[in-house]
Amino acid sequence: MNNINTEGGEIQDGIERVTEPLADSARVVCQSICQESKNALCCASEQIRKNPVPSVVGAFAFGIAVGCLIMSGRHTPTFQDRYVDEPLDQAGDVVSNISKSIGRLVANLKFW
Repeated sequence: MNNINTEGGEIQDGIERVTEPLADSARVVCQSICQESKNALCCASEQIRKNPVPSVVGAFAFGIAVGCLIMSGRHTPTFQDRYVDEPLDQAGDVVSNISKSIGRLVANLKFW
């Protein structure tokens, strides 16, 4: 039992030695990213104040581009899809439901 506790402690120490530098590196990277984002935000804010019209036009163009990308993935039904195929599919469903109902009615009538 004592041997297992000793081995467990050694494994835990080994894991801590390996993960400690990784955690320190992660903290440094996180702080660096935070500082750089603050700098970028400050510079962007300053640039927008200097040139408001090009900034607004650029933001508008970016929004239009994103909207176009989103809309390009959508399927718009054609005239045939909307006015021929869909009504025929719905009519087929109605006929199928009616035939099922009639079949149940006939089966119930046979029972009587």
